[in-house]
Amino acid sequence: MKATILSLSLAALTMCSAEALAQSPFQLGVKVTSNHSNIAGNLTNLSRSNALGFSAGITTQYHFDRLFLQADLLYSESKSDVDHTGIQQAKWKSIDIPLAIGYNILDLNKIKVHITAGGVYSQVIDDKLTLAENLGSLDNRWNKNNIKAQLGAGVSWGKFSFDLVYARSLNNLTKDFKSKSNHVQVGLSYYFL
Repeated sequence: MKATILSLSLAALTMCSAEALAQSPFQLGVKVTSNHSNIAGNLTNLSRSNALGFSAGITTQYHFDRLFLQADLLYSESKSDVDHTGIQQAKWKSIDIPLAIGYNILDLNKIKVHITAGGVYSQVIDDKLTLAENLGSLDNRWNKNNIKAQLGAGVSWGKFSFDLVYARSLNNLTKDFKSKSNHVQVGLSYYFL
């Protein structure tokens, strides 16, 4: 009899805990994105260059009904062939911290459509400009701290979220010439908490 009461009590406690977690305003998950960047600058013969890369890391959200705050911690890598006579390729790795305010414009219980706006702080942790004809590389050319503004939209379904984000650099990427980048990110997040 005592075992039955104990089992029922544990089952009720587990159900209550699961329900409390399901109603929690805090979400924690993992995120991967595909990054597509366009770099433009003012060096002679540098028109535009497209960079491809990826990001992966953790994502969090805190909900206030339809309004929410989102913060991510992402590791990113990008590589670009550069349209310049002396530089062949640019590569960089960074830690990105996007912060955004979001709003669910459509809430159909399991499916939600949202928009976001915010900023991204990016810390370059490794960079390299490769010169033409194997002349070596130029080090310490990238600004190590970059700030971007971002706008996005997405669809959430259950624990998954699909997002499309546009970001624009607010400062120059390199110290040698004025260059800013436009970014388009396609991301998928899975919230396990």
